[in-house]
Amino acid sequence: MDLRDPDTFRAVFENNSRKLFNLALRLVGDRGRAEEIMQETMLRAYDRAETFREGARVSTWLYRICANLSYDYLRAKKYRDAVSLDMRVGGEDGDLAQLSDRLPAPVDLPPVEAGREEVRAVIRELMDELPERERTVLILRHYEGMTFDRIGEAMGLTSRTVQNCLRRARTKMFHGLRRRGITAAESS
Repeated sequence: MDLRDPDTFRAVFENNSRKLFNLALRLVGDRGRAEEIMQETMLRAYDRAETFREGARVSTWLYRICANLSYDYLRAKKYRDAVSLDMRVGGEDGDLAQLSDRLPAPVDLPPVEAGREEVRAVIRELMDELPERERTVLILRHYEGMTFDRIGEAMGLTSRTVQNCLRRARTKMFHGLRRRGITAAESS
């Protein structure tokens, strides 16, 4: 397969861009960054087409590039300066105001939806606490529906290692939810 061929590359892009975007979104949690990571993944694939091993799956190769770029972004993000809500910013009329005064007010949610949103937030928080490898395995298995073999191929792991990572991730998620008082009925 010649990934430098425009028609081939277009087909690869069309078949994989949505999946790569979803993977990046689940890893970084930001739609704009996920879009950038998906595009960067495709650019790197095109630039490094000669490194693609003939006979391997293109999607698996792309997943690995996308996951690596996502984790590079997350590692870099940890070192960026945080913005304080008490920071003074210039208003439209030149007056200084606190950043927290310019943020939109929270929207009241009905109790059931608020509960669901709370559970979703806890799940996102727990997933962020997982080691990179466990989080990636969990996402590829549960959100992307990949087999253990395909995940292993994408991540350079054995199928057994993938299964062990998934088991550890599930156990950590279960205990994290339990510590926060969330039962299986509430998390579904």
